[in-house]
Amino acid sequence: MQKRPWLATAFDAVSNYVIAWLVAVMAATLLAGLLSIALRRLQHWRFLIIGSVLALSLTPYRFDDEHMAPAFVVGLFRLLFEDGATPRPAFVILLLAVLGYILLYFLGWGALGIWRRIGQRFRR
Repeated sequence: MQKRPWLATAFDAVSNYVIAWLVAVMAATLLAGLLSIALRRLQHWRFLIIGSVLALSLTPYRFDDEHMAPAFVVGLFRLLFEDGATPRPAFVILLLAVLGYILLYFLGWGALGIWRRIGQRFRR
């Protein structure tokens, strides 16, 4: 069997850090797809739920000088495994991310309602 040096260098260029984030993004995307199928009857509310779950699962948090991880993971590890470490900053970032998404969601629906009313006035 022939050795492929280009394959080894391609994998060396991708660090474990990048691979971990790719796995997190793929898992969150799969979860969003499954939620979309499961919550089909909720129509517009499902996008609020799916977006909130994506915000919860993919919000980054810097836990040392050079690395970031999903905030819920950092918060859980600090809560359960690190003595003396406070998980509060990670959970505050999570809360702000989810509340920001919810605010943008309802602002978008409000803007869409205004746009539809303006369109109805011009059709008359």
